[in-house]
Amino acid sequence: MQKQICNFLNRPYPLFLSCRKGCIYYIWLTFILVVLANILQPFGLVNWHEFHKPLVMDFYVILFFGMYALLYMILSYFRPGHYKPDTWTIKKELQALLVCFPATACSTFLFACFSVPGFEPSLHSFIHLQPHNILLSVVSIPTFAYFVDSRLNPATIARRRKRKEKNASWLTREEQQARRTLQKLHALMETEQLYLSPKCSLQHVSDHSGIAEHRISAAVNNFTEYTFTDFVNKYRVEHVCRVLQEGKNKKLKLEAVGMECGFGGKVNFYAAFRKFTGKTPGEYLAEL
Repeated sequence: MQKQICNFLNRPYPLFLSCRKGCIYYIWLTFILVVLANILQPFGLVNWHEFHKPLVMDFYVILFFGMYALLYMILSYFRPGHYKPDTWTIKKELQALLVCFPATACSTFLFACFSVPGFEPSLHSFIHLQPHNILLSVVSIPTFAYFVDSRLNPATIARRRKRKEKNASWLTREEQQARRTLQKLHALMETEQLYLSPKCSLQHVSDHSGIAEHRISAAVNNFTEYTFTDFVNKYRVEHVCRVLQEGKNKKLKLEAVGMECGFGGKVNFYAAFRKFTGKTPGEYLAEL
């Protein structure tokens, strides 16, 4: 357990204020929380006389987050060897926050003393203010830390890219196999016309093609717009259309033509025919 904690603390972490994109993220975080503070009136500050005024609320949030940026600029100036992006870790980030928390507590207290009417500069008022600071920290810091780690950390980005490449590689292989399966199915349907049999089931096609049932099902379901039943019925409907266009079996009723083309019943025949042509068999025949 101790080793795991040490490994976690020593993980590389982005020193986000040292790069342009990280600074932009930090400004956006401040802006979003300023807007939310004015909309939601959080932390009970609305009950503090004039403290709910937008201008005061804005400066409170800006001061809260600006203190971290100010301390970063001061400390990185005096200790440039410590603040290096390539050696920054989660442990160092937490150490920086330990310095930031008391500075933020004192600065927001001084701000309240000078800006909030009726706010008394006392130990009681100082303690009363801190739960609001703590709540704002608990809500914003972990969320922002995760966002920065996922967006700026080279190790995280590399893992995500590797995972995408792996998924893309798997999809490519799966797609290639599915295409071969579909080519074989199309060839089998066109040459042997398995669809003309009412017993043209998944197992029936698998037995004739030598392709496993789950391969056929996966290829049709994932790489075409049809289910297996629709895949077969489309061939049947196309065959019915050819029969009607050629004028064959004129003495047969339309239902009988459907039966000859592999449909097991009138309802299924009419439903499938309308689905693929937009017309009933009778309407289609009348337009020929």
